[in-house]
Amino acid sequence: MTQRIFSLLFVFCAYYCGVVSSPALLAQPIVSASPLPLGASQTTLDSLPRRAIADLLLEYQFPVKTTSVKRTNFAYIDLGDPKNKEVLVFLHGLNGYVPIWNKNIEELSKEYRCIAVDLPGFGRSEKGELPINIFFYADLLIKFLDGLKVKEATLVGHSMGGQIAMNLAMRHSQRFKRLVLISPTGIEPFSAQERQAFYDNVKLATTKEKSDDALRADFARLFFKTPTDAEFMLRDRLAMRRATDYDGYCHAVARSMIGMVELPTWEMLEGLRQPTLVIMGKNDKLIPNQFFHVMQKPQDIGELAKSRMNKATLQMIDKCGHFPQWEHPDAVNIAIIEFLNK
Repeated sequence: MTQRIFSLLFVFCAYYCGVVSSPALLAQPIVSASPLPLGASQTTLDSLPRRAIADLLLEYQFPVKTTSVKRTNFAYIDLGDPKNKEVLVFLHGLNGYVPIWNKNIEELSKEYRCIAVDLPGFGRSEKGELPINIFFYADLLIKFLDGLKVKEATLVGHSMGGQIAMNLAMRHSQRFKRLVLISPTGIEPFSAQERQAFYDNVKLATTKEKSDDALRADFARLFFKTPTDAEFMLRDRLAMRRATDYDGYCHAVARSMIGMVELPTWEMLEGLRQPTLVIMGKNDKLIPNQFFHVMQKPQDIGELAKSRMNKATLQMIDKCGHFPQWEHPDAVNIAIIEFLNK
């Protein structure tokens, strides 16, 4: 039974940066039907200086701003007309950062004010022993938007960011009128036993032990077909392993994993009353969990979640994995614009 639980958790958590594993599984060779994405050569990675993560990441496409909220430092971008009443707030998922939205913000900022944040623990934001969970992020984001005098917005969340967005929308329904959820966590039901397995086995230390090739294999699983123009994300992820504040990142990963599972968002979906657009890839290898719910498909999870929401629209994208906004940005951008114009 214990080995079975380890096996189930390994597959789910490996996709989210390997926060849990068993020694037996770690010893297994990495098998891939196609060459693993490179990200950066070993020579390049080995030549990186020992610096903080923020100093090792490649330059962001858009100008980065910083602020402090409740003594926690935020990095964010703010594009488009600041007077535009239509504001989109973009929330990345686990191990994400602002650049995952490049292909969307570049287009959408022509019509809307677009704000994207690096959640604390990730990207260029503060690392450390932060009390990270879904509520922690949600509360900080409210204070952050207060500081920008943003009184009303549409939330656009990817993966864990979608779960944060749902929590924000349920707690502040008058402030967030619409939601766009892209491959969101929180819409897949897990039993009490499955949740307990996460609590018992999620660990911080093994994040640090993942090899470069293991991280490359995990990265490839995020996509239906790994786009070459996404390899900068993998390069950044590999560079982070060499950073002086990598422990703070590992802390954020472990705490976020527990935070996603401990908040039973699935049981709260009926309380989500805003118009909601759910976008998922038909070939998502993360949702549903391929071992806990092996007989289900992404569309099954999407349809089930839609049936529990009051005003939800589901759009499935073919030949697409966990990152629709990167693999099929035009389809995602069009869907968002049409949704906002209804």
